[in-house]
Amino acid sequence: MKKAILISMMLMCAVCSISAQTWRYVNTLYGVNVRDKPGLDGKKKFVLKCNQRVKLLEETKEKFKIDEFEEPWCKIQTEDGKSGYVYGVYLSKTLNDAASFRCYEALHPLADWLEELAEEFTATMYIDKDMHNISSFSDESSFSVQGNGIKYIFYPTKDEKTGKAGSYLLGVQIYENHAMPKDFPIKLGDSMEKVREIFGKPDGDNFCFGDEVIKAYEGFGNVCFVEMVIFERDDSVAGILFRLSPGF
Repeated sequence: MKKAILISMMLMCAVCSISAQTWRYVNTLYGVNVRDKPGLDGKKKFVLKCNQRVKLLEETKEKFKIDEFEEPWCKIQTEDGKSGYVYGVYLSKTLNDAASFRCYEALHPLADWLEELAEEFTATMYIDKDMHNISSFSDESSFSVQGNGIKYIFYPTKDEKTGKAGSYLLGVQIYENHAMPKDFPIKLGDSMEKVREIFGKPDGDNFCFGDEVIKAYEGFGNVCFVEMVIFERDDSVAGILFRLSPGF
């Protein structure tokens, strides 16, 4: 029985060798730990930096679920010869793919942040939490409230069942750095070079009012996308808009 269990454990951690020389890029903004064996119980050996290129040597046949991800563990080797294991979700095939992952990494938490901001207005207005109740998405029907470095942008709602009217916080525009989401990787005044290094280059179609606008989309369930629009002035960040873009 013990022998059978041992064989089973060995199969779970079996790895597939990568026949051709394959390169991967670290996609997470905050770097990633390299461990001495597959699994979070592996001892930390060293840390890889964002966009660092590594050689993919092997990957486990089995995929492992960590948080919302389900990926294999990968054995990698750095360009200076150090090796170890990294969870596969933090490695991308190209630098563009790595930038797309960082869009997810930075924007995914902002839906909850916007909901928390909306809660601050519950004492003075009825805040509708159901985006499906928005009665009009036109700019003419929206209204804004400014304060504490943020312009809050509300859209009117109406519950078809109850007829109750309310407001939905669809987005915010940041005009002071102290109002930025906690630990967000860029701030007002940062260079566009830094923005592009983190989030990638615009696709060429994102222009508005003569200023370059970078839009980074990230899926949020089946309801909406978190969208970030960065306004440029003199090659630096002049303004940032975060908003929920309906996906229905």
